[in-house]
Amino acid sequence: MREAGAGVIVIAVGTETTRDDSVPLDGQRVFTSDDVLGLDAMPRSLTVIGAGVIGLEYATIFATLGVRVTLIDKRREILSFVDTEIIDSLVHQMRQNRMTLRLGEAVCGLEPVAGPKGPRVRIGLESGKQIVTERALYSVGRTGATGGLNLAAAGLAPDERGRIVVNDRFQTAVPHIYAVGDVIGFPSLASTSMEQGRLAACNAFGVMADSVPELFPYGIYTIPEISIVGESEESLTAAGVPYEVGKAFYREIARGQIIGDNTGMLKLMFHAETRQLLGVAILGEGASDLIHIGQAVLAHGGTVDYFINTVFNYPTLAECYKTAAFDGINRLE
Repeated sequence: MREAGAGVIVIAVGTETTRDDSVPLDGQRVFTSDDVLGLDAMPRSLTVIGAGVIGLEYATIFATLGVRVTLIDKRREILSFVDTEIIDSLVHQMRQNRMTLRLGEAVCGLEPVAGPKGPRVRIGLESGKQIVTERALYSVGRTGATGGLNLAAAGLAPDERGRIVVNDRFQTAVPHIYAVGDVIGFPSLASTSMEQGRLAACNAFGVMADSVPELFPYGIYTIPEISIVGESEESLTAAGVPYEVGKAFYREIARGQIIGDNTGMLKLMFHAETRQLLGVAILGEGASDLIHIGQAVLAHGGTVDYFINTVFNYPTLAECYKTAAFDGINRLE
């Protein structure tokens, strides 16, 4: 085994798909997200086990391609960190796309079987249900790719999912060793991981650096796309903050009609008294791009009036901000 030494070390090895020895993963009949591009054919039916971000992304992609998808997860709620109304809309659209959701259901068995139309996979649920599907995507999370690092030699120990614990400066328990990205856990996004790497390097070498983690935008590439930044209705309610909501639907906007997205929506949360913008949630085409307009206003402590007083190009989806702002202000009055 090779050894490496340095005054400062940053661990950024990412993650790998979580595997279970009891699951007969073969890369084709039962596969993980890492195997998708190697599939030999498009299945007619697919069961996705795990409704995390990756499981949802692939479930909606396959469903959009015409595959009959069943989604299983032992949790009754999906993506609990996302605004509930946005998730409700996503779930509605998934069902409209002929997807079957088995939430609150745990898998107790999975085995390849022979069928009259070829090989199949039989999945048993603890509730007694059985699902027979052409293929199964096993997506129950990711594990830190730390297995080959010999962390013990450096005085570090990962948790049960291979992740490394860090402080707010991204330092591990060993002060000159830092860790960033997916290997430290949520939110496990490429964008946030890059920012964590920048901050870790600055902290390691005493360079002043500012960042606002509470304003990190999250992009979830389901179909339709989701992006959020700032507070949600649930977090504001839990904190006892008086707030109001403004909404705009893509079907109300010329660009939404042009591109044929009649289901997208943009939602603003703002303080009911000061009108300060508190959060933005978007579902639909271009959500992860549109979110940055709201992110900029949030970063500068702006109010919902910014959108009312600003002219947006026509026809663009950005006009949703103005429509949503008018909707919210009208609710106040």
